[in-house]
Amino acid sequence: MTLTERLTQRLRQGQDESGSTLVEFIMLAVLVLIPVIYLILGVATVQAAAYASLGASDQAARMYVLGGEDLGAGERAARSQAAASAALADFGISTEQAEITMSCPKGGCEDDGDVVAFTVEVRVPVPLIPDLGGWRSTLVTVSSTSAQVQAG
Repeated sequence: MTLTERLTQRLRQGQDESGSTLVEFIMLAVLVLIPVIYLILGVATVQAAAYASLGASDQAARMYVLGGEDLGAGERAARSQAAASAALADFGISTEQAEITMSCPKGGCEDDGDVVAFTVEVRVPVPLIPDLGGWRSTLVTVSSTSAQVQAG
């Protein structure tokens, strides 16, 4: 066997890569797809929290203003809190993640023409990361304010 034949035979032995394409594809899929899916989960969670806070603040303000004249301020506030909690629950957000506050910029909330504002802040957790003890993982905090005018 000549030198060129031996070199040719060794080069052909090194070119046998059967099955390596599948391994490369799986490694690339793991390295690229998992972070992309995690990013999509994070964006979807933030968007759901934004929609939930907007809907909850809007429903709370509406329930307070349209709650009825025969109801007291405390009962209307309780109904508004319940409406906001229901709107948050529609998006899968628990009441522990949200803070609902009511304010009246001009001081009073009971007279005609008074503005009633509800602010809902939602803490968005980092996807797939559980809370450990007292530590809560928070990606962002989303807030929304809605105001309605009290009319008699």
